[in-house]
Amino acid sequence: EALASYSWGQNFWPDQVMARWGKTGISFFAHGGMWGDFFLLPALMAWVIVTYGSTWSTEMIMKMAAIGVLVTLGNHLILIFTQAIPDPLGWKEEKWSALIAMHFVYMSAYVALAGLFYFSPGVSVKAAVAVSVALGIHMAFGTHIPLGLLNLWYKWAWCPDFFSNNPGLPIMTAGIWITLAAFATVAAGWRAGLSVVIIASALAVVILGIINASPRH
Repeated sequence: EALASYSWGQNFWPDQVMARWGKTGISFFAHGGMWGDFFLLPALMAWVIVTYGSTWSTEMIMKMAAIGVLVTLGNHLILIFTQAIPDPLGWKEEKWSALIAMHFVYMSAYVALAGLFYFSPGVSVKAAVAVSVALGIHMAFGTHIPLGLLNLWYKWAWCPDFFSNNPGLPIMTAGIWITLAAFATVAAGWRAGLSVVIIASALAVVILGIINASPRH
């Protein structure tokens, strides 16, 4: 993926993005979702497979694999039709690439594994909350919230203002956490779902506090 981004996509470094598109955008190197793909999700999903994989039937695996492809396709369509900022995973002016194709494959697998986890028998409250929070944090990085917060303070010339350029981000973020809370409830009961809501609310308060204290506020 890094090779595809650097050699073919010309979007590995911020200056490559600027040179190719003539505008600020997110580079592969600065893409928080990529770092989560490489370090957080492999460890998380390895644990899911080792702990719950023996309970999955072939039929269940096939169904979740199909859902994984559909969810990933939906995510890709949203990016290429709504994303106005250059993004290595797809935006209005780049709808397909070698990098996007590779991401499509493994994101489908990640979504399938997450679905298999939530519908596994015997999931504990702690496990449901831990996996849901880890996925929520990963998606926060994938939507560039931490990078956007840092940029409020450091004002990097190459970094877009993600909050101003994406007014729907709060609603999308809330939707992600509500969905994760719902799945945690399905997996382990209402205590798991409520715990996810409480943690998400606490994170939202912290983020709003950082935004309010920033020089750009």
